[in-house]
Amino acid sequence: MSQKVMDGKLFKAIIISLVAILFSNVLLPTVNVFAAEEDDIYQKLDQIDQEEFDLVLNQITEYSEYDYETGKWVLSHAIVENGLFTEEQYNRAEESGEEWEKVEALAEEGTGNEDVITTFALPALLILAIKAVGVIAGTAVVTEITTAFTKWGMSSGCKKFKKYGAIKSFCKANGYL
Repeated sequence: MSQKVMDGKLFKAIIISLVAILFSNVLLPTVNVFAAEEDDIYQKLDQIDQEEFDLVLNQITEYSEYDYETGKWVLSHAIVENGLFTEEQYNRAEESGEEWEKVEALAEEGTGNEDVITTFALPALLILAIKAVGVIAGTAVVTEITTAFTKWGMSSGCKKFKKYGAIKSFCKANGYL
């Protein structure tokens, strides 16, 4: 009888040890990677050079048109054809614009009046600024921003990213700060 109890305790100790090893070698590094990626995203945002941002924003503005039927800003592929952007940069700009549309939809939903958002000049420029951030820092950065807004709401997202000028202006203009 005492041999069975001893074998059971030994088996249980081995299982607990294996689970601990599995946790420390597989799951814990994954958590650290996610935390490091989030830090990397904020570091990328902080490292955006203002001159580069202004240049990219001006290029995007010059090559964008507002489509009144869809209510969206459309970046012309001519920006690639004219050698200003690579195909990858163009795609990042477009993906960033699509990501930000989630936040705009949330803002419209929160106001109860879809016309409120479009009455400000800032959001029109904001979508172009978000596309510029996507070109410079990557879509992962824009996704992190939009996730914060869609997950925690407009006010919380605005508080979290208020140190970035374009977002702060958008939030103030729409009453979230």
